[in-house]
Amino acid sequence: MVNFIFSTLAFLALTPVVTAVSVPDATNTTSVTTQVEQPFSISQWVEEIIANPNGTHLSAEQAWETYKTTVVDNPQPAGTLQKRVRCNIQRESAPAPDAVKCIEYLAGLGTTRCEVTLLVRFAVWGNAEIVGVSNEIRNGKPVTHSSHCNDIARAAGKIMDNCWRADNTVQGDESAWGNGNIRVHIARKGSYKG
Repeated sequence: MVNFIFSTLAFLALTPVVTAVSVPDATNTTSVTTQVEQPFSISQWVEEIIANPNGTHLSAEQAWETYKTTVVDNPQPAGTLQKRVRCNIQRESAPAPDAVKCIEYLAGLGTTRCEVTLLVRFAVWGNAEIVGVSNEIRNGKPVTHSSHCNDIARAAGKIMDNCWRADNTVQGDESAWGNGNIRVHIARKGSYKG
């Protein structure tokens, strides 16, 4: 039952921003259709960029404003978002609009490889950075791991959706989509030394 609920919540998180719902009209036996707004998701925005890189998409600024309007200014009741990423991991927080710009950049790189040997900055914008970390050592030497840059953006989108804070900052980490060897971090520029 719990898996069904989580699967249902995951499906709902990927639905469009506006969903049509039939609601019975108290004065009539017919139904009327009402528009119900779903919270905007940075993760879904990233998926749309990945699915159609040359399509018309919201800019990072427009995505942030939409996110701010539907999520930040209208918080959902407690318990509606499932945190699957680690938030507030003892780094300085990044301004959320700057982090969204970094996410847009990485999503736009598509299947370009983003490689990590120990630590690399994938994107820096304003006072935000998206960093990749891989600590695997073999035979005394660090091992290089890579993922598509859009998979790094997917992880960063999840961080944004789950770790945004009321002061319009974000900070956290998540495994790269499909690659547990790379941890993707969003933090304030300069939080990671190396």
